[in-house]
Amino acid sequence: MLACLACPAASSAAAQPRYETVTQFYRTCVDETKRKVNGRCEAYLAGAAETLSAFGNGGSEAGICGRGVRSGELSRIFPAWAVENRHAANLPRLAGVTMALRQRFPCRQTN
Repeated sequence: MLACLACPAASSAAAQPRYETVTQFYRTCVDETKRKVNGRCEAYLAGAAETLSAFGNGGSEAGICGRGVRSGELSRIFPAWAVENRHAANLPRLAGVTMALRQRFPCRQTN
């Protein structure tokens, strides 16, 4: 019985992680904007912004800082960033969202 329990663990260790890419999430955001609905895109971005803001307020340069965000603003920031950063198309969604928000709301001066 224990030998069987170990089998799935060994095969799943070799499996690659599956995640939504920047491009896939961009499409979701654009689709929701066209339909004039605040859905998964805005909710995900708001959660990421809140988390990154907590890091920034705690003094971490890895977070975001500044005035905060306005309603609907996040779902415009990320798609604009994604279009300008096509090299990031296959990165995980969270990586792209973090880069977009840190670029827009940096905690330190950027050159």
